[in-house]
Amino acid sequence: MFGMKVHSSAKKRNMFRSQPSVDSSSGSSNARKLRRVPHVFANVLELPLRSDADVSVEETPTSFRFIAAANGIPNGVRAHAFDILPGITRIVVKGTDGGELVAGQFCLGLNLWRFRLPAWTWPAMATAVCSGGKLVVTVPKTTAGK
Repeated sequence: MFGMKVHSSAKKRNMFRSQPSVDSSSGSSNARKLRRVPHVFANVLELPLRSDADVSVEETPTSFRFIAAANGIPNGVRAHAFDILPGITRIVVKGTDGGELVAGQFCLGLNLWRFRLPAWTWPAMATAVCSGGKLVVTVPKTTAGK
C-alpha cells in the first residue's frame, strides 16, 4: 500500500567513482568535488576546551604553539600522542596521572577544540604545560618541514 522512497544517493554503491567534470567558467556549483576531500586527516591536535574557545596559534620555523586560557585545568598536564590507525595520529592533552581533563558532554569528544596539523609536524614530540592560567601546547616540526 505505502511505497517507500529511497534517496537517489543511497542507490549509488561507489561514492568515489569518477564524476563528470564541470567547467569552472560555466558558473555552476562544484559541490560534488567536496566528496573527494578526506574526512580523516593524518595529524590532529585535540585540546580539552570547547570548540568555540579562543586559542592563539603561533607558527615558528621550528614548531606550532597553541596558547589558551586554562580555566579548570590542573597544572600537571602532558601531551599524549597515539595512533588511531596506521599513519593517523591524534594528540590529546591529559593530566600527568593519565586522567582525562574533560567531563560531562565533552566525554564523547563531540564539542572539543581540534586543529588539523600539517604532515611535516612531529606529534610524538608534542609537549603541554599549564601554568599561570594558560595552557601551552607545542608541536615541533620535522627537519624536512616547510
